[in-house]
Amino acid sequence: MQEVFVMLNNNIKRMVNQANFWRALIVLGEIIIIWLIIYTHIEDSDDRYHFYMNTKTSMESIHNVKIDKYDGNLERHLTTEEQLARKHYSRWHLRKLFK
Repeated sequence: MQEVFVMLNNNIKRMVNQANFWRALIVLGEIIIIWLIIYTHIEDSDDRYHFYMNTKTSMESIHNVKIDKYDGNLERHLTTEEQLARKHYSRWHLRKLFK
């Protein structure tokens, strides 16, 4: 009878260890998927930004004017407060992490 309990105890321990392994694997997979979703969203927004900047550059060369890349109006002299606000609100990108 004691052997049955020892055998059951060992099987239960093994099953719990396997369950913990699969739970950890699922959590790790979910973290990777969430990170990939965030990364692709950031890269997609980066592509839209570069498309806008290329269009802006083309419009500047065609019409011989300077366009402000922050708000799309004609470029003007900024106050120090406006420059600091723009710097503070600049978009963070993953590339900044590796620079």
